[in-house]
Amino acid sequence: MVNTKGLSKSPDRNWYAVTMAICTGFFLLMHLTFVGFTNDDVYFRDLAAMWDSVPALVVDRYLTDSSRVLSETILFILVQCPFIVWQLLDTLICILLCHSACVLLVNDKQKKENLLVLALFAIYPYMHVGSAGWICTSLNYMWPMATLTYVLSGAMRRIRGEKTAIWQYALYVPALVFTANCEMSATVLVFAGAYLLVRYFAIRKEPGPVIAAAKKDSGKVAESISAGIGFETAILIIGLAGLIFAMTAPGNGERTAMEARNWMPEFPDLNLFQKFRLCAVFVFEHFVMIPDVPFFLFSLLLLFAGWNPGNVAHKHAKRVQKISCIPIAIDVAFTSYYFVRDFLIGHKKNYDYTTPAIYLTEPYDTVVQIAELAAFGIYIAATLYVLWNLTLPLWKRIGLIWALGTGFAVRMALMLSPTMFSSWHRTLIFLYFAFLGDSFMLMKLCNGKKQKYLIRAVLIAGVIVNLILTVGLQIRKAG
Repeated sequence: MVNTKGLSKSPDRNWYAVTMAICTGFFLLMHLTFVGFTNDDVYFRDLAAMWDSVPALVVDRYLTDSSRVLSETILFILVQCPFIVWQLLDTLICILLCHSACVLLVNDKQKKENLLVLALFAIYPYMHVGSAGWICTSLNYMWPMATLTYVLSGAMRRIRGEKTAIWQYALYVPALVFTANCEMSATVLVFAGAYLLVRYFAIRKEPGPVIAAAKKDSGKVAESISAGIGFETAILIIGLAGLIFAMTAPGNGERTAMEARNWMPEFPDLNLFQKFRLCAVFVFEHFVMIPDVPFFLFSLLLLFAGWNPGNVAHKHAKRVQKISCIPIAIDVAFTSYYFVRDFLIGHKKNYDYTTPAIYLTEPYDTVVQIAELAAFGIYIAATLYVLWNLTLPLWKRIGLIWALGTGFAVRMALMLSPTMFSSWHRTLIFLYFAFLGDSFMLMKLCNGKKQKYLIRAVLIAGVIVNLILTVGLQIRKAG
């Protein structure tokens, strides 16, 4: 049952334009609080000053350090410019991401749901984008996230049967190439392309009535199955090409060896299970060690969606209701434990994370990690069960699960790298946006004033937390 009360169309107002105006003001003002070159940006600025040519520097980096030649080309140009240049460009990137998400999820300028898209984007902890320096981190994570979303918005236009102009494809292609030049976003492209192609062929093989139903579910405009699969195939192929380019780049091998020496000397001695354990525990602790608003909101929405009548087939309703309680219970239980342990008992004052013990030599570490691995597995199983049993169209349910699986798989792939800890939490960006995108869909299954008020309260709290953590960190650095 979809609740659209309060988010209906307003023919006399362009809510998309309102959303873009608020988005521009919000992210521009936030960017203007950033103090300038920090961390790795300073290193890259000094490195650029030692070279007479940016192309020569990028080639040297390709041979000795990184395959991200496109983002690094922009990086070495920007670190030689006044910081305000990046601030303005990154604000435009945020606008592009919000615009693309509105097209992807709403696609109607007169719906207030556009504001909901912005609210979800605004609770993403933006401080992660500056974890290794604002410019270098944003170019490797936020910019590919924006171009990826832009590409997916084009794929959604095709699914809806909308006509796509040549000039739009002329923009989608460079966005695809830029996205594919970063390993993590290239992996997302592969997953996205695979989903789109599987969906296309599955629907095409269905009998006439099923195709008609699929068209109806896709929106007001009938799905254009005759449009072909050229764009979707390009997404998959360019994503694969990006991965191959990264895996064969000589600099990436050199970098891995250097990172093992500097960041995790134990890495070569760990077996595959130990690497999986450490990476999974690290991911789980990120969301529960310190209260995480997007994760809590997603868990809460799972509960609401599973409990509300009409969202689940009657024969599964009671079971889904019980299972939908599990994710929020796990989140609250572990977050409460760490709050009591670290803040009430340990008098912790800084908002930071610790990394899990690599070798389980202490009984306490063993018990905690086993408990967290078990809880994480149960959380994932409960989430999949609830999503699969919702009364949404089949390919929407698959899409919700596919998005979460992609975000999780991309982050877990870092278990093969000695930077599974030192890359910090910026590498969770794709899982974060999977949570946020799925949360948008789940909100449409919530009803009742109490649920709506609680959701709004969580969103407001998330925006405030984001501003405090991001802007407050910059104020402390400036002081």
